[in-house]
Amino acid sequence: MIGYLTTPTSSIGVSLSEFWAWIRYLAAISGEGDITLTRSFFELDAHQKTILSDDFGMGIPMLWLSDKLSLTEIVDGRYFMQKISASVGATQKRTAKRGPNKTPDFVARDTRGKWHVIECKGTQSGAEFSNKQIGKGGALPTGGVAQKLSIRFPANYTGQRLACGLSIGVEGGGRSLLKIVDPEPDDPFEFASDQLVLADDAAFRGVMSRALRMAGFEITAGAVASPLGAAPSSKRELSQKEELRRWIDERDVRSKKEISDTDRHAQMFDKKFRGREIEIPLPREVLVDSRPVGKVIIRQGINEEALASLLEQPTYEELVDEQQTPWINLMGKSIVSADGPTATMRIGDVFQSEIVFEGKDKSPVNRRRISRTRS
Repeated sequence: MIGYLTTPTSSIGVSLSEFWAWIRYLAAISGEGDITLTRSFFELDAHQKTILSDDFGMGIPMLWLSDKLSLTEIVDGRYFMQKISASVGATQKRTAKRGPNKTPDFVARDTRGKWHVIECKGTQSGAEFSNKQIGKGGALPTGGVAQKLSIRFPANYTGQRLACGLSIGVEGGGRSLLKIVDPEPDDPFEFASDQLVLADDAAFRGVMSRALRMAGFEITAGAVASPLGAAPSSKRELSQKEELRRWIDERDVRSKKEISDTDRHAQMFDKKFRGREIEIPLPREVLVDSRPVGKVIIRQGINEEALASLLEQPTYEELVDEQQTPWINLMGKSIVSADGPTATMRIGDVFQSEIVFEGKDKSPVNRRRISRTRS
């Protein structure tokens, strides 16, 4: 989940977050029954510990909430608001990337069509500091409580507005604690019922773009996330200018070439998906469920039907719909499951990823279990 959440929705260039988060923390989890950090990771310098706290503070709450709330589309709050503001001409009070004026971390919709606004915090400084990060409501809300108050949906479509705090323990010391609060807000940005189609559009595009990027279709991901230009906030009137129009058309051609490149993007998962596979040898073995792991295999693929739909029209500038962008029909609940040395993440039928742990010696037990999972 950390690997998925840290993959950018809309960006240009190469991002190491597409892979590093999948394996960086394999040695961070202790062998205790509770989720705690190993001593070596706990003793990292302050900057690295802050990054770990932020990542775990997102990954663990969102993994838990994804299951408990049956979430389907999970999208960055900042992308969500940038994409919508370009359509309605809205200005939002909370636009900063950091601090109490930032947008909430995530906006998500569940299987019932309810929208949830979620802010996540993580710390290794104990439960008291975690409570401070979560903050409090009132006339001057603070911390995560303040940040998650920035979006409000119509009553019939409103789910939870949550601030999550994760206090991460260390092996042999205190336990980890996940705390989730839901105070009553006074929200500055409200969606009208007739604007929910804009929310649908932003959510579908945000999830599909991230999935495409993870599977290696970076150009197409950009076309889906930002059809009117290079940024989600690009406006329609600017997209009609000759120079930008030519750039959009050229990107469309490159996207079609990218999707058609079957040599670069291999078939996987019973040939129903296409994407990329990478093998990462670890500098030293780590233990996962008491089993030594020396290599990690990562596979990430997009449904072939979705790719066929995108090949016909990578750049669709109107609001996405079932007829013109049929790939949205493949969207569905986010599910993470594990089977021995293999873990799988699915987003409906549109995206599937898999991480496989292998020992350097490829013991017979590992070979049998991995072979069965692949079949």
